[in-house]
Amino acid sequence: MAALIRVDVYSSVRGVASRSRRRGEEIVSSLTESLRQVMAVDGVRGAALIDIATGMVVAAAGGQAEDFPAAAAGLADEARMTRALLGPGRPGGQLEEVSVFTKGRLHLAKVLDSRLGDGVLLFIDLDRARGNMALASLRAAQLAPAILA
Repeated sequence: MAALIRVDVYSSVRGVASRSRRRGEEIVSSLTESLRQVMAVDGVRGAALIDIATGMVVAAAGGQAEDFPAAAAGLADEARMTRALLGPGRPGGQLEEVSVFTKGRLHLAKVLDSRLGDGVLLFIDLDRARGNMALASLRAAQLAPAILA
């Protein structure tokens, strides 16, 4: 299983840069472990964390990682559009996840709350013949606290 993780931490103060680098390494380790746990679900082909505000891939794992940037932008747009349609205070509550079913794949984009910005999506790409959407959704909900820590 290949993992593509990139975290950039910048600071102009030497001591802060050292602490920031260590914290950045802890974040990368936590994200890597969380994505590995998602990849362990039967039928998962790939997983990614997507910044909803920008549509950028924060972290990705799996064999299809090169396809994530285009999918990430589209999923982030979908999440923003759906939130706009629901609007604040409308019946039905907040957007929790977006599911897409195709002939050979299942895509799940679970909205993870964030204290900053619009939050992140945990995107899971499943093989339709082997995947279980309910199990993937449950696992994503269980891993959310660790991902956001």
